[in-house]
Amino acid sequence: MKPFKLLLLFLLCSIANVQAQWEIQLDLQNFTYLDRIFFLNENLGWAIGGGSIGGLSPYFYTTDGGENWYLDDEWYNIEGSDIVFVNPDTGFIAGGYGVIYKTVNGGQSWTGIQTPATQNVIHLFFVDENNGWATLGQYSEGNILHTLDGGDTWALQQVFLSLTSQIEVIYFLNDCIGYGGGVIHDYINDDTYTAIMKTENQGVLWDTIYLSKNTHYSFYDIYFYDKLNGWAVGRTPYEYLILHTNNNGETWEEQTIAGTPEPNILSCIYFINDTTGWIGSVEPEYGAIYFTNNGGEDWQMQQEFYVPIWDIQMLNRDTGWAIGFDHIYHTTNGDSLSIEDVKENKPGRDFFTIYPNPANGIFTMKTALPSPIILCQLLITNLYGEPVFELDNITIDQLNNLAIDLSNHPAGIYFIAIKYTLNNQINSLTKKIMRL
Repeated sequence: MKPFKLLLLFLLCSIANVQAQWEIQLDLQNFTYLDRIFFLNENLGWAIGGGSIGGLSPYFYTTDGGENWYLDDEWYNIEGSDIVFVNPDTGFIAGGYGVIYKTVNGGQSWTGIQTPATQNVIHLFFVDENNGWATLGQYSEGNILHTLDGGDTWALQQVFLSLTSQIEVIYFLNDCIGYGGGVIHDYINDDTYTAIMKTENQGVLWDTIYLSKNTHYSFYDIYFYDKLNGWAVGRTPYEYLILHTNNNGETWEEQTIAGTPEPNILSCIYFINDTTGWIGSVEPEYGAIYFTNNGGEDWQMQQEFYVPIWDIQMLNRDTGWAIGFDHIYHTTNGDSLSIEDVKENKPGRDFFTIYPNPANGIFTMKTALPSPIILCQLLITNLYGEPVFELDNITIDQLNNLAIDLSNHPAGIYFIAIKYTLNNQINSLTKKIMRL
């Protein structure tokens, strides 16, 4: 095995929040694009995605919680879309054309295992060292893959009978009970069904627990904290989608995100208990992480980024990682946003507007702040996190109708962040503005 090459880390402050929950841990500088991250414990983690090197997917790993990330020069030839480890030695990569790669020596070498599938393997899910499942690409006859022997052999499991249907996401609570979300196309009757399925026998048989006729939802992630509480996220043809069940999937209700701008696509979701969770979004030019501490009754933007957020994994309430294209983000205070404080003080976090936006250089702020909020700081940064405008210790009256002149700065996207105190707690709100 060739020596691992240490990538240059840019430990930059996050540009999206004055009181940052998430900070850049690795900046790949367009070297490759990453969209999946997996941590086995607080030290061992891996990241992979659709690479920019000939369409291949170099993967990165850390042994110290992300303080240093390493790249193995030798394994550029693996085309992978997901990576999972079940112990420090044994891991798997989802490959193309039905191939799943396996390592038993911590990634020093990988063996390609041809499964019965011919489609690309998209996502992997293991509940222990023996039992795992994998989703497949389009036109997979509604099938997923299942292994009982630690990935040495894989069998197809048929979820949908339709040749044009697809399970997009899966989540298993244990080696028996699992859930899948996908789309059924019935071209004979010109119908489209969105379905959430459930199995209680390792995927041998699946029952429909949610069905929406003539509605095309796209599921990007599904997460069940326990047998009662589950969430599915994605998009509808017109907007983002959050579905929640608290009764074992018998009924599902949509949840909403407060404030603006609203996301278009929700890409990932992660809960560490039945109340505390995070959602990531992908947009054409930016992404965001949303947070709840009341089971999704209220979702609020926690932080905005200038890259899409494709995956999130939390170890506990404080420590976690998020990944988006050429950036890996890390948090040590991931639950610091207080939803209850926001709810008690209307109009909540979305208390200022900026107009016109876009503008040729002069922006004006308009505020509607409830009296308990005390303003502390205003900061505007460019895409590189460099401050271009800053005011400290300003009052609400000073902020209202404030004119901000960026005429001397280049055209592009800027982020305006306000840090304020509410009920003796520090909060922050960030919005994007465009200088024409």
